[in-house]
Amino acid sequence: MSAIKAAQAGRATLHDGATERFMTYRDILVSLDGSPAQHAVAHYAANLASTFDAVLLGAFARSRIPPPFVPADGAAFLSASEIQRIFDAHEDDVRKTLETAQSALEGAAQAQGVASEWTDVVDAAALAACARRADLLILPAGDARTADALTPAALAMASGVPTLVVPRTAAPGVFARVLVAWSGSRESARALHAAWPMLRRADAVDVVIVGRGRIGPDHLLQRHLERHGVEPNLVEHDADDALAGDILRREALERGADLVVMGLYGHTRLRELILGGVSRELLAGPPTPLFVIH
Repeated sequence: MSAIKAAQAGRATLHDGATERFMTYRDILVSLDGSPAQHAVAHYAANLASTFDAVLLGAFARSRIPPPFVPADGAAFLSASEIQRIFDAHEDDVRKTLETAQSALEGAAQAQGVASEWTDVVDAAALAACARRADLLILPAGDARTADALTPAALAMASGVPTLVVPRTAAPGVFARVLVAWSGSRESARALHAAWPMLRRADAVDVVIVGRGRIGPDHLLQRHLERHGVEPNLVEHDADDALAGDILRREALERGADLVVMGLYGHTRLRELILGGVSRELLAGPPTPLFVIH
């Protein structure tokens, strides 16, 4: 055990475990949507709940709007009865999807031996509200599946809680190697501090810094991490911000990162979500699970 890890362990013992109890997740909410990835995401979330001895909460956001359609006969209008049949069929599809999502959650929780709870909510806004009552939100990567659903980025921004966006190919397991995207901004600092429970469990933590004129040993950041029992490997790239997304993706793949921690940059304008370049690039096709917070 390194001197830093030993000091960390001693500090937890000295304070009767108070530090460990504070820096953890006690309830984890996973949103399942009936996508092909939901079983993999459910097992990923259950594994994480087991790691942190947390309760696994499952949620399903109901879609109230049927998928876009074009009448087969090309008619511009439909009768009231035809419209009702469309909505009835949609409600039946939603019910079946909810049942498969709940089954996936309960099966994953049982396999990991973790306590679980289930709820279905009226819409994506209610899902974001539920997430604010949990320590961590887990979402499948990909586009919104229905017209009234929110993308992972939009849900993360709406909820304001730490969010894990999990690609279908992610393998459940502990975070042996974590990559932190650091720019010194409020967003990256918020993400770093929200990810302490995972960083403290990692075998290796790479802190990747990209930017012109910002390069140089960040001794303050290094000592800050070390005081929390994290031994960082600082990786600096003297490159334009526009290249940050490509650099982070390459670093994550080459280093075999199990998790990327990054601030979520973006804002809403006239109901449209405007994401920063790095956030947009990585969320469009995450190379590994992404831990983000806005």
